[in-house]
Formats: sequence, structure tokens, C-alpha cells
Amino acid sequence: MFQRMPPLWLRITGLVALVIVLGLALALVIVQLRGPRLEVVRPVAIPEGETNPAVWGLAFPREYESWLRTKEGRKTLYAGSVPFDKLEEDPRLKILWEGYLFAVEWGEDRGHAYSVEDTLKSKRRQALAQKRGGVTPGTCWSCKSADVPRLLEEMGPANFYAASFEKLYEEGKVKHPVSCANCHDPKTMAPTIQQVALKEALQKLGKDIHQLTRQELRTLTCAQCHVEYYFAKEPKDYLVFPWEKGTRFEDIEAYYNERKFADWTHPSTGVPLVKFQHPEYEMYTANSTHYLAGVACADCHMPFVIEGGIKYTSHQAASPWHRMEQACGTCHLDIPFIRKRVEIIQTTTKALQDAAEMALVEAVEALKAIKDNPNADPQLAEEARTLFRKAHMRWDFVAVENSLGFHNPQEAMRLLAEAINYARQAQLKAVQALQRPQAQAATP
Repeated sequence: MFQRMPPLWLRITGLVALVIVLGLALALVIVQLRGPRLEVVRPVAIPEGETNPAVWGLAFPREYESWLRTKEGRKTLYAGSVPFDKLEEDPRLKILWEGYLFAVEWGEDRGHAYSVEDTLKSKRRQALAQKRGGVTPGTCWSCKSADVPRLLEEMGPANFYAASFEKLYEEGKVKHPVSCANCHDPKTMAPTIQQVALKEALQKLGKDIHQLTRQELRTLTCAQCHVEYYFAKEPKDYLVFPWEKGTRFEDIEAYYNERKFADWTHPSTGVPLVKFQHPEYEMYTANSTHYLAGVACADCHMPFVIEGGIKYTSHQAASPWHRMEQACGTCHLDIPFIRKRVEIIQTTTKALQDAAEMALVEAVEALKAIKDNPNADPQLAEEARTLFRKAHMRWDFVAVENSLGFHNPQEAMRLLAEAINYARQAQLKAVQALQRPQAQAATP
């Protein structure tokens, strides 16, 4: 016997139900394929001018908790965020920085969460204050506190820089370490440039900060501090990035040379020298492989992480060495190979850096012999001093840039090779200055 077919309405209902089930299943598959969702809900408003990262953390608990982990110290192949005395590890540095504050103290820095505390304890800053009658310029807070953007706006840059570092802290105007307010607009959360010195430098380069892409800002927010800078004489202690001619090393060298600028005169050699700070941005943007590929600082140093199905940006700004899967794995599949490449780059750079230091130290000894020596040929002596300055600047630029070559291997090795060459030339010229006939004739 034939079974009767279900009524038409029942068949239609079943078909609709099947379509709904299949649709839900497909949607579930798509969600799984797309991976974790980005969390965009912000239930807590951040007050205007708020600089306490804990308050920002009420709206962004995951980001805040990851920022707190900048308190964790971890070593890398040659550096990291565990403090150690670099002067003790490499005594040649005291010879090369003789007479300058870096010969008093230079060590590995801790993370952002310690920026205020460590600046207050800095022996280098204390030595500067002693030289200035117990007062440090407010400029020294520029890259050390989340309160700085607010103070720059309230006081004006010139007044802030000229203010007493000590009073700004004692009066409670500087409280919070480098954190959210340094890099984010509290209303939109967009990365933003707060540092006046960077705005002024970009303007001199002809760049409109209002036309920058988000990816550019994910590098330039770091360039607010991770750059070369100096304190101008007029206006007094005004913070300046020497980018008027460009950001490549030779651009900065030309800028300083045109102004006959020197941070100090090296006592043993009599050579006026420049002390670089931490030119990570300048090194990285000098046509490095990753920069040309469009990679931003935050892509590697603040990678996306996943917790509880939520994808967010880690604010534990640190070396990618201990989290290569997140920092490098989005582009590179073979992480052991990448780790080995980093080791090779940094080990090679370290060897060249050591060779440059040795050449410079030996040049110092040769220059000592002609300093204030009436028997030295004046022209050759001056040539030796000029070559030493060129060598010292190239070595120092790489030595204090915090990637040991990785940000731009070709550029770092080029500059170190030139440093070795110029240092040996300086040494040779100094020796020749005492071998000229007139010098020998004048020798008793």
C-alpha cells in the first residue's frame, strides 16, 4: 500500500526548518574559521585628562593587565629587561664616554611600569642635577611619565622643559609611568602623537600628522621616545629631534656638524663628541626589510594575543624574543629558523661592535699622545680628531640602539664597519702627526 505524503504545509515547514539549521551551522563554521572576536565594548568612560593607567584599565582590563606585566624582567640573548651594569660588563665604555654622564651609569632598563621610579633613582640624572646646582630640567621627564602630555598642554612646552624636574614630582604633577595616556586619544582610543618634539620634527620634514595612517601611527607613537634627541640651549633645555635634514644617520651627522654641536669634549683626546640616546626609529626606518614591508613597531613588540576567545593587543611592550609565535608567527611559519636568524644577526653585530670599540680605544691612546703636544703636526692632528669624531658617532649610534642590529642588520653593520675604518684612520693620522719632519726636529 502507498503511504500518504505529508501535507504541503508540513513539507514547507520542514524545509524552512532545515534551511535555518543549515544556516546556523554555516554561520558557526564561518565564526570558527574567522577565529577569536575583537572586543570593542567599552562600558567605562575615561575622563578627560586622566593619566592613571588603572582607571583606563577599568575600560580595558586585558590591555591593562598586560601593561602591568612590563614589571616582569626577562633576559634576551644580549639584553632584555633585567637590570645589569653595562659599564662593568664592558669597561671600554668608560674610556669612550670619559667625562660624560654615561660613564657614571649605563645599565639595562626595566619596563614601562618602572619609568618614573627608575628615573628618580638614576645616578646619571643625579649627577646632572649635581652639576646644575641640585636642579634637573623638566625635560628629563619627557619620555618617563603619562602625565607629560597633559603638562605640555597646560604649561606650554618651553615652560615645562624649563621647570624643575624635582618640583614637578614633589608637587604631584608627575605621578604615573609611561602608559595609556602617552599613546591614545581617550575618546577614540586611536593611537595619537602627544610628544611636541615629534610633532615639530615631523612638521620640519613636511609631514602632516593629521594625514598619517593608523599603521604609521603604530610606529610613530613609539617614535615619541625611541629616538635620538638633544636639549637645545635656546630656548633653554628645549627638547629637539635633529631631523631637519632627514632621519638617516648621515642626515643627523650633517645637522650636528653644521651647528658645530657637541654634548661634551672627550678629556683624553680633546675631541668634541655627540652622545646619542636610543635611535631605534631612525635605525629601523633607514630602509630596513621589515620597515619596507610595512611592519610597524607594535606588530612585533605589542602583538595580538588571545585570551578566553578574545583577541586584543598585548601592552606588555617588550622584546619579541620570548613570544615569537605571536610576534613573528603571523608572517613566518618556521619559528626555530627565525630564532636562529636573530641569533646570527645579533652575534655578528656584537662582534663588529666589539671590534669598533677596540679600534676606538686604541685611537684614544694615539690621540692622547698628540693632545696639547707642541711637537705634533697641527694639520694631521686635526684630521685625526675629525676622523675620531666620525668613528665615535657611528659606533655610538649602533651601540645605544636597543636591537643589537636586528632592527636593520645592513645599516648597523655598515655603520660599524665605517666606525672601524675611521677609528683606524684616526689612529694612523695621530701616529703620523708625531712622525713629520718638523715634529721630529722639534723633539729634544
